[in-house]
Formats: sequence, C-alpha cells, structure tokens
Amino acid sequence: MIKHFILIAWRNIRRRKTLSAIQILCLSVGLAAFILVARYVQYEMDYDKFNVNFDRIYRVQSYKMTDRMDETGQSVVPMAKFIRDNVPEVENAIATNEIWNEYLSPDEERVFKEQTGLLAPSEIFGFFSFKLLRGNKEDVLDDPNSIVLSESMAERYFPGQDAMGKIILDEKKQELRVTGIMQDIPEQSSIVATYFRSNADLVKRYNDNWDNSSFEIFVLLKPGAMAGTVNEKIADVIRRYDKESKRVSFLQPLSNLHLKERVRDDRGSIIYFFSFIGILTLLLACVSFMNLTTSFSTMRAVEIGIRKVSGSNRNILRVQFLTEAVLIALISLAFAVFLAYLLLPLFNNVVNRNIELQLLQNPLFVLFLLATVVVTGFIGGSYPALFISRLKPVNVLKGRGSFNKGKVRGLTAMVYLQFILSVVLLTSSIWMYKQVTFLKNKDLGYTKDNLLHCKLPSVNSTVSYQQVRQRILENPGIENMTISINSPLHSNWGTRVHYEGGPTDDHAYVRWNQADENYLNTMSMTLVDGRNFSTDYSAETKTCLINETAVKQFGWDNPIGKWLEMIDGHFTVIGVIKDFNIEDVHNPIIPYVLLYRDEGFASNNDLTFKVNPNTMTSSLEHINSVLNEAFPNILFEVNGYDVGTYRLALEIWTSAKNTFAFFTIMAVLIAAMGLFGLVVFASQRRIKEIGIRKVQGAQAAQILPLITRQFIILVVAANIIVYPLANFLKNVTPGHFKYQFTVFDLLLVLGISVFVTLVSSGYQALKASLLNPVEALRYE
Repeated sequence: MIKHFILIAWRNIRRRKTLSAIQILCLSVGLAAFILVARYVQYEMDYDKFNVNFDRIYRVQSYKMTDRMDETGQSVVPMAKFIRDNVPEVENAIATNEIWNEYLSPDEERVFKEQTGLLAPSEIFGFFSFKLLRGNKEDVLDDPNSIVLSESMAERYFPGQDAMGKIILDEKKQELRVTGIMQDIPEQSSIVATYFRSNADLVKRYNDNWDNSSFEIFVLLKPGAMAGTVNEKIADVIRRYDKESKRVSFLQPLSNLHLKERVRDDRGSIIYFFSFIGILTLLLACVSFMNLTTSFSTMRAVEIGIRKVSGSNRNILRVQFLTEAVLIALISLAFAVFLAYLLLPLFNNVVNRNIELQLLQNPLFVLFLLATVVVTGFIGGSYPALFISRLKPVNVLKGRGSFNKGKVRGLTAMVYLQFILSVVLLTSSIWMYKQVTFLKNKDLGYTKDNLLHCKLPSVNSTVSYQQVRQRILENPGIENMTISINSPLHSNWGTRVHYEGGPTDDHAYVRWNQADENYLNTMSMTLVDGRNFSTDYSAETKTCLINETAVKQFGWDNPIGKWLEMIDGHFTVIGVIKDFNIEDVHNPIIPYVLLYRDEGFASNNDLTFKVNPNTMTSSLEHINSVLNEAFPNILFEVNGYDVGTYRLALEIWTSAKNTFAFFTIMAVLIAAMGLFGLVVFASQRRIKEIGIRKVQGAQAAQILPLITRQFIILVVAANIIVYPLANFLKNVTPGHFKYQFTVFDLLLVLGISVFVTLVSSGYQALKASLLNPVEALRYE
C-alpha cells in the first residue's frame, strides 16, 4: 500500500512539473540556507571544545568596583601562586603572556616575523589539549631559553631537518633552543600561537609585583569544584596586596573567551543574528511551501471528485495527499544538501571561515532536518488531507466551490505571514549594511586614512629622533611625523590618577600616552580648549592634555590649570582635546591623558606619519629607506594605520553584513518563487471571472490590478507591521555607537519589497489578463 501511495505521488509530481519544481526549489533553498547557518553557529560554539579539560579551565579576569564595563582579561603574575597555595578547589594555575609580531631568525640569512607566540610554562600542556609530538611535556619549557615550535613553523625554519635542539635567535639576539615540537594549534582555539617560549624569567621578575596587570592567569579546577566558590576566595586578593587597587577578580570560563570575553564585547551578538536569520529563512521556506501546497491542492477538486466516484474513500485520499507533500519535502531536503555543498565555498568566503558540513558526523542535526521536512510536509499536506478530501463529488463535478471565503482568508493570512518574514529579513539586511557603513565612516576624532604607522623596539643609535624626523620630512609627500609610546587602535596604556577636587581615598582610571608637540597635528586631532605642547615652554614636561570625557569624569567646569597626579608625577592641564576613539568604535570613549615627550627614541617608539594620500607608495618607500639607514640592525614594519583591533572588529561586522545580504537574497528568491506560484493559483481561481470581464469589454490594463492588487496590499501591510523592528534592532544590538534608522531606509525596504512583488507576479498576471476568454468560458 505504501509503495502504491509513493508511486501515485511521484506520478502527480511529474505531471505537475512546473508547480512541483517551484515547491521543491522554495523549500530546498530555505533548508540549504538553514544548514549553512546552523553549521556556522555550531562552528563558533565549538571553540575550545577540543580541550579534554574544557569544562574545568577558567581565566582570571577583573573589573573595577565602580565600573563593571572596565573589565580586563589580564591579571598579575603572583595571582597564580596565590591561587595554587590558598585555593584547594584549584588543581593548578599558570601565568602566560602573549607575544605579538616577534622577529625570529633560524640563521644569519633568514628572518621571520611571527604574528603570535606565547610565554608559558611546561604545565600548559597539562591544561590544554595541545599535542606535543617531540619533547617531554613535564619540563619542555622549564629552561628560560627554551622554545617549542609548531609543526608548520618547524618546517618553515628547518625544512627537511630535525628541529629538535636547533638554535633560534630572537630580535635581541638571545639564543633559544628548540626543546619540543607540537602539533599546530586547532583553528577553533582561543589561544592562538605558532610557538611557545618559556615564561620562567617572566615569572621570576614579576612574582612579587601586584601592580603590573599585563598577564593572563589560567586556572584548572579540580573535578566537581565550583567556580563560584573560587570567586569568593579571589575577589579581593589584588586589593589586599595593592591598597590603591579597586579591582575585583573572578573566573571567566573558557567557553566564554571566544564570543563573550568581556562584558562590553559584542562578538557573541553575531551568533544571535546568524541564528535569527537562519531560523527566519527556514520558517519563510516552510510557510511558502505550505502556502503553495494548499493553493495547488484546491486546483485538484475535480480529481478528488472523480476519485471518489471511482471508489476512493476519505482516508485513502488523506494518506495520498500527506504522502505527496512529505515526498516533495524529502526531495527538497536532498536538493538542499546538494545546494549547501555547492554554496559552501562561497559561504566560507563570506563569513571568512573554513567550515565543513560534515553532516554524517552530526547524526542529531540530520535527524532534526528530517523531522523538520517531515513535519513541514505533514503541515503542508494537512489542508488537502483534511478539507479537500471532504468535498462531495456531486458538488465538485458540478463546479461548485472548493474554496469558500473562510478558507481564502486563512490562506491570505499565511501569505501575509510569508510577506512579513520576507520584509523582516530585508529590513535586517539593510540595517546591517547601514551599520557597517556607519562604523567604517564614523568620525574617530582623527583621520586615519592618510596615516602610516611603525612600532620600533628599544633602539640604541647615535642618530637622534630629530635627525630622523628631518630626513623623513624632506619628502614633500610626508606632511608631518610624531613619536609617542602608543597610539589609538594599536595599543593603549592605563593607570590610576588622582585629580584636583577628587576624593583623596579613591582614584580614577584613565588611558594615557606620551607624545611630542607634533602629535595633535599629525593625527588631525582638534584642541577645543587651552593650548598644545610647545618647545617655547621650558617646564612642558610637567604639563598634560586631557580629552573631553576626562573633563566630565573629573567634574571640572574650567579644566585649564587644574592638576593631576599620575606616573609618579604632578602635572598641570594646559589643554583639552576633542574626544576620539582609542579603541574600535563599538567601545565607549574613556578618560584620556596625554603627557609631553621630549626624550626622542627610547624603549617604546610609536612612529606615526601623516602622508599625502596621492603619494602613499613613494612616501612609504622613503620612510623605509630612512629608517633602514638609521637602524640597520633593527627589524620593523611600516603599515597602514588601521592594522589592528579596529580592522578585526570591522571584519567581524563586515562578515555579518555579507552574510545577511547572502541570505536575504536567498529569502527574496524563496518569496519570489512562492509568490509566482500563488499568482498562478490566483489567476486560475479567477479565470472565469477574467473571461467574463473580457467579454464585457475589459482591457488587460483593467484586469491586471485584479490579480496583483491583493499582493501589493499585503506587502505594504507587512512593511507597516515590521517597521517597529527597526527600533528593536537598534536597541538590542550591542556596542556604544549604532546607526540610527531613517525614513529613507524604511521607504527603501518598502520600495524593494513592492518591486520584487511586481516582478514576481507581473508575468503570470499579465499572461492571465491576455488570456482568450473563449478558453475560460468554452465549457460554460
């Protein structure tokens, strides 16, 4: 019997090729989109889960008691020893420190720039499931001059050789002996490093320093231990040993480090956005499929009448309709999997990931997909199974109704839901595009597009900074140059500060920098009050500039002449800088202090060059030439200014924008195909009405609106309902700076949705309006 139902269903699908193809395409495109999004979300959620101790690994973080947003993932070295000695719930605790952009040399002829390294103890291999291929994990990093290379790094440095025991020189010409080779760290790891260096010297140097919070402390809890218990024991540890500190320590689980490292981070919101668009696309496809199945089934009333006259009962017809709908849904799933594999390379390029579908390795996900399509098929076939099968053959064969007004209203409601889902996706995509454009073009408080940046390590040269600056500015394409200890988007230092009129028993926390008198002009920053640094003033080393946020934080009405105490010095405020972003634009602007630097080259040399955009290439060559001549033995790079955290944040949101656009196109395609099928149904249902109107003299231009009008009305109504979504998106999206929806954006969504509706329905509606009335009325 089942075989018979499937055979009949297959024959019906083949007989209605066009309509069946529309149903299959609608559902398969939606399922393919859902599969891709689900795999992306699963990929992001699986970060760090390759670690055997995933559920027991935590990182020590802290925040200021008076400001929860002032949270950092860095801590002090002695915190690890304190936890090991005083917290019985902890199995071990280690201190690590990231290494960025280090130059390493395996011989005199080759120098490699390694983007990511890590200072760590041997115990790191007991914490994380990093596979050590060569070496003893018990003591592999105990020697202060030891280094462990990844497989790929070992092959780059010593191709075809055994790297064990080989010597590598760092930028200070210190010899590092290779004591281990590890498997490349998996892509889905929050700890990213191509090599590990011993942290023995670092721990020895800072083991009693409770003020230097620039290290990461990882904690491994004992099985069954609770993080909350440990939090109670470490919350005030830093304040015990550093009386001026106001920081509260706590454990952050490893599971949060990728998507929600700190309170202010918004990477995790991208996952919610992706899940939202995936579920919405699948829902749209299912609704479209059910609408089409319901609509097409009403065109089979005569078939039902003949079957009943031939002896079929309602139960047989119900099973037949349900079998047919489920079979179409299952065929759609097969096409969806094929389409997902076909689109995967493009999707990976859009989201900037290396995702594999691996459906066979995800049996639960496959079962979910099967359940989804079977349920969709059952719901889609439920109307014909429950209602069309009830029709009396006498009424049907006499041409009396299969679709009363109540049922038309029910279908109209489902079509309306389809339009709402389509407009939601379109609105979300346009908002995401506008948000990313806003972030790209937002005024940062300085101009970065015409800047070049170079970080020089500690230099010991007979050439002074002023001599180098003079040589570089000989090129007319280079308009200015400044030196500082850090710069926005690249690094920023924080410190405690006491200020005039502030509480004596408390302090404010500020970001600070030290730069020469050319800093503001080079960065194109605006001075809103007071004056800039100047060589005309002999006591300039005891002065400072602050930003507008610092003025508000300190509660000053007239900041000029006020004093600050910080970095073991007493400084007088001489000017106020207009607020600017020192981090990516999602973060709020915080108090900032700029001190004067007149010492030239020192241990921290952040060089920034203001360049004419039309001479960027020649200016870059000139800067490299001068710096190579001045510092022949120092490795450095001159890059565009936005290399760093700003670019990373922008890449994340740009990826989200592209993904929304990608799936919105798919959603619009689903809606267009579904609408085309519905117009076929609408024109067929009114074919006799159209014939009568044409006989009475109606023209095509008068008949065309009869078919398209109802869909235009529904699409406009859907836009009205969805408009509040604009304000909702603005409110739920994390980040300090957000794009604000405008009337134009809402009109743009309306225009696009109406255009798609007209294009989707226009051809079939025009075809129906041009139909020869004889064809419609020949049997009347």
